[in-house]
Amino acid sequence: MAQVTITRADFFASIQDMGRRRTQHLGLAQSGVADEYSFFRANYLVGNDVTTPVIEIISGFFTITTDSPVTMALTGADMSARVNNAPLSPWQSFVLMPGKVLELQNSMGEGLYSYLAVRGGFDIPLCFNSASTVERENLGGYRGRKLKAGDELTTLLDRPLCPTLSTPENQIPQFGKPLTLRIMAGYDHDRFPDQSRDALYTGEYVVSNKMDRTGLRLSGPPVTWGQGDILSKPVALGVVQITNDGTPVILLKERQATGGYPMMGVVSRLDLFRLVQAFPDTPVRFVPADPVRLREELTRFYRFWGLC
Repeated sequence: MAQVTITRADFFASIQDMGRRRTQHLGLAQSGVADEYSFFRANYLVGNDVTTPVIEIISGFFTITTDSPVTMALTGADMSARVNNAPLSPWQSFVLMPGKVLELQNSMGEGLYSYLAVRGGFDIPLCFNSASTVERENLGGYRGRKLKAGDELTTLLDRPLCPTLSTPENQIPQFGKPLTLRIMAGYDHDRFPDQSRDALYTGEYVVSNKMDRTGLRLSGPPVTWGQGDILSKPVALGVVQITNDGTPVILLKERQATGGYPMMGVVSRLDLFRLVQAFPDTPVRFVPADPVRLREELTRFYRFWGLC
């Protein structure tokens, strides 16, 4: 088994997998990786089951070393990675040797989330059938918290090596482009005034700087509810809530179990994987979509990765 040591973790890096299922009735966040495509690809590149826990790194500023050769893969945002100051392109696997340092710097404007997988995965205990970290709940991952300098992770395999692979250019997402988010009607969609629905579907929004793993706020034309308070209801991944000041908020993997704002709809999960990688000021627009078609598309996505 190899020992992987974190020597720098300035912003937020944590252990994540697909998250927890059937635990929202306990008040627990789903958690899990923000960008499932990049996560699956990272594991594929090192020959893992695609749901094997990885390190999710937000905004870079992260370095590691190892005491034995380890095959790793880096996907997602381009964080200007280097191995001993030699540039390392993402979306490929590589071998990190003892004495070498893998360094992720700041994002180059091409995404916010990076994923680091190791051959065979890390030895992380499961909590409610998941290794995902939820720091506010002190749950899962490495001691229930984000990673910091000095933490040591052990690989599950004695010899975590395999042939290296790269991702075809046409299968690498292009982050940083304007986004069109397909939305299915939600609980309260038909209770909004017609002009409010029109405002959402015709308005030009941008990603604000108010974002984290819980949710993301957009800036743009306000959407009026005008019907007073409502009872809290369970919230799904990708729900678009409208706050009291008319701001659309899109809930993500670490959302709360219930929400008390009116819900206009739910964003396609595949579109969410691109949204989480968007920098502030990225243009966003909404279009109504057929739930059946989106469900079929999502099923094909998971079937491609052998998950259904």
